Amino acid sequence: MNQSRSLPASCAHTIRLCFYEPRSEHEHWLNRLVASMGQHYVSHVEILFEDDMAASIFADDTVFFRKRSYSNPHYKIKAFTVSTASYLQIYDYAKSSAERNVGFSNCKMFCGPWIGYQGSQDHTFCSEFVTKALQVGGVPFAMKIDACRVTPSRLLDRMNSIETVCFDSTSFKLGTALRVQ
Repeated sequence: MNQSRSLPASCAHTIRLCFYEPRSEHEHWLNRLVASMGQHYVSHVEILFEDDMAASIFADDTVFFRKRSYSNPHYKIKAFTVSTASYLQIYDYAKSSAERNVGFSNCKMFCGPWIGYQGSQDHTFCSEFVTKALQVGGVPFAMKIDACRVTPSRLLDRMNSIETVCFDSTSFKLGTALRVQ
């Protein structure tokens, strides 16, 4: 679907950030480690668009851009609105990153938040990718964040500090549950 042809130019669009909270001792050790280092106990973040396309990157993989349902109860979902122009810029950035096969960087993920390691533009980690996508779209709460230093917990903390812009999307989870049935 070509988003640019199907969106009205003068209305607000919803973008959701989906933060994963590892809740089991059977979780991958890396998820538990990342989550334990942050205030909010989240280890991963993804962008979800209005057409249910989602984008992010998992360890040792490339950026994905595909439909996701978020039926897993361990995702904390936060939403905010942006203009059509911003929405399309973020959407296009996410889609083109997947098409370019931007890869995962262990070094950036482990070193970036602590020493600001920037590395190659052809490699990223989830919270850096999501933050850069938001910055491409000019999302105000993301503009002063150093993308190479952000963790999922820090990004969630930044969103929580601006509650007038962001809100918990419990209704989204209910809508997802009703669509599945």
